[in-house]
Amino acid sequence: MAGNGPRYQFDPAALERNLSGFDDAARRAMVEDLLEELRDRADAIAAAAGAGDREALALEAYALRSCAAICGARTLIDLAESLGGGKGGNRPGRPQELAKVAKARVAETVRALELWRSGEAERKPEEC
Repeated sequence: MAGNGPRYQFDPAALERNLSGFDDAARRAMVEDLLEELRDRADAIAAAAGAGDREALALEAYALRSCAAICGARTLIDLAESLGGGKGGNRPGRPQELAKVAKARVAETVRALELWRSGEAERKPEEC
């Protein structure tokens, strides 16, 4: 994410690398799926943390980390590792605190991805 400025909550170059080789329609569909998956993971993490289900929390954190890796969202990767690895997880309330942070960070990343996606759509016609 270095050099991309505060506007991005992810690494556009990493996302581009991970989507390279696909046609535009597939790329758009994959980004749409990624956005939906990020939102779903944040909701599932909140539910697991609220229920005190450490196993489900670890699984959802791993899924969030996988999504974050696709778009190079380093903050989300670190947060998912904290959630799934149990760092500080034994302290009462810690998983719920991290789940709230995860929901906020996912929302920021989704907004940044949507902004990036709209910019990509504007640039594509110019390239033709």
